[in-house]
Amino acid sequence: MSLLISGVASAQEGRFTLVPEGGVVPFQSTCFDDLATAKLLTWKEFQEREFKIKMQYELELLSEQNDFKLKELQIEFEEAQFRFDETLKIKDREILELKNIIKKDKNINLPLAIAASVLGGVAVGIGAAYAINQVAN
Repeated sequence: MSLLISGVASAQEGRFTLVPEGGVVPFQSTCFDDLATAKLLTWKEFQEREFKIKMQYELELLSEQNDFKLKELQIEFEEAQFRFDETLKIKDREILELKNIIKKDKNINLPLAIAASVLGGVAVGIGAAYAINQVAN
């Protein structure tokens, strides 16, 4: 009910009258009609409502933006996980193929192949560390 009344009240403009000294009151005064007085008395309440509505809007906007960013990050994560899984499958197949090659070729000196693999891995690690160190400096 109060919303209907305030809707009608806000559609009109309040009026005021300046009372000169010596008029009905013994000093200069500003008089407001009921509508203007009501607007002045309820101004703070309407300001609070307006700020609350604006704050709610901003909070909902931020929430939507954060939800969007979260979904975007989830998609990026799933894509990275997929690439990791596919790379892992490829590496597993390569390892299996190398094992099969070693099994087939009995002439390979297994300790020598292991030692060469370890030395190759160490050399690659040292090279990578050196490259990273050069880039960092």
